[in-house]
Amino acid sequence: MLALEALPPTSDAGPRAVSSGGRRGCLQVVDDAAASVGIRSGMGVSEALALCSDLQVLARQPRAEAAAREAVLLWAGQFTSQCTALSDDCLLLEIGASLTLFGGLSAVLRQVTTGLATLGHRVHLAAAPTPDAAALLARHRPGSQVLKLADLPKVLAPLPLECLDIEVRVSERLLGFGLRTIGECRRLPPPALGRRAGPQFLAHLGRLFGSLSRPLAMFVPPEQFNREVALEAPVTDSAGLRPPLRRLLLELQGFLRMRQAGIQVARLDLLSGEDCHPLWLRLAGASREASRLENLFDEHLQRWALPAPVKALRLVGEVLIDDAGPVRDLFDAVVGEPQAQLLDRLRARLGDDAVHGITATADHRPGLDWAYCVPGEEFAGTITALRPAWLLREPQRLRAVAGQPSLDGRLTLLGGPERIEGGWWDGSDVARDYYIASQRSGRRLWIYRERRARGGWYLHGLFA
Repeated sequence: MLALEALPPTSDAGPRAVSSGGRRGCLQVVDDAAASVGIRSGMGVSEALALCSDLQVLARQPRAEAAAREAVLLWAGQFTSQCTALSDDCLLLEIGASLTLFGGLSAVLRQVTTGLATLGHRVHLAAAPTPDAAALLARHRPGSQVLKLADLPKVLAPLPLECLDIEVRVSERLLGFGLRTIGECRRLPPPALGRRAGPQFLAHLGRLFGSLSRPLAMFVPPEQFNREVALEAPVTDSAGLRPPLRRLLLELQGFLRMRQAGIQVARLDLLSGEDCHPLWLRLAGASREASRLENLFDEHLQRWALPAPVKALRLVGEVLIDDAGPVRDLFDAVVGEPQAQLLDRLRARLGDDAVHGITATADHRPGLDWAYCVPGEEFAGTITALRPAWLLREPQRLRAVAGQPSLDGRLTLLGGPERIEGGWWDGSDVARDYYIASQRSGRRLWIYRERRARGGWYLHGLFA
């Protein structure tokens, strides 16, 4: 069905079919509406139109099919990094190493079926120890689950030769010798079978039953996620964007899991003809979960009136963070995730300019050594100077007794001086000697002596 599912969506609910040969060709894929009136794959176009004059006969679009295959492979990355396309409409996932993680073979097949249905695809699944056997069973015995190589012969033996992807002349020759099933062919000695069907047929059986290996070129995900989906009709309400957006986010989730990465910045482009209206999403911490990203985009879309009817969506992953899986403590609890989710939700609801983090800056002057930043941003430098947690809004002048600072009694100098001087370049020039001082009560203070003409001692901060 991929040739049909890859075509641009349409609001017309009439029966549809795909043909690669135009009006004189044969139908390759038909939808349920066409099948309900007796139209089948392999039927001539003229014969099909005689049965249903409303049938839409559409040409295959190889580029759209290739994009749809890539989208499914990206999505499938959440189950395994070993996946590939065996043919135009057959994808292979190597899930042997993932069975325990996802709860067994039946659970994996169920999740794949449900997930692909969400993406708008109908799928026939089968599991087998060899790629060729899995593809054959998916086409002719969907739902089959064969875990051991030794069980393959009894499952494949009853299948007719028509199930094999072999040349017609080879099939006719085998039928002429009275061979009807795969099992009957395997009962012949290989030399005798090779003389009748040729070495390519023997190699095909070898790959089918695992005596010969089949080298496969596995799918390599792109460096950046960039996917676009067309809408059935122009959308004027943000609620109508949720289903296609969910589809894109599920593909992104699989891509990130395959890359073992998370995303911190994403861009959703709302395409209205030639106009593009970008919507940015910046996370406090990297994530790869589609549900979290969907909730945040939904918060933005609820506050944002669509500037024009939207005809397509494009999702771009701007910043990828390697190994961004959730950090867990000894008892398997996620560390830091609720706080990051709260920050992301606040920014989505209130706007990026309303929620900030605080970071140190490369400035030695008190009060200028910090700045607002994006929540979660870290300071790249190092901080070695000892600073109090509480600075006074304005330094308080201290009384001096015999040239020594006093506050409810004479202060004892514990450390210093630390000379801080400079700032002529921005109008905040200072020239001070800072000391750590102690009162009789034991409270520690951060004071300085002004080195300018006016001089004097000042209280600037309090240590906890």
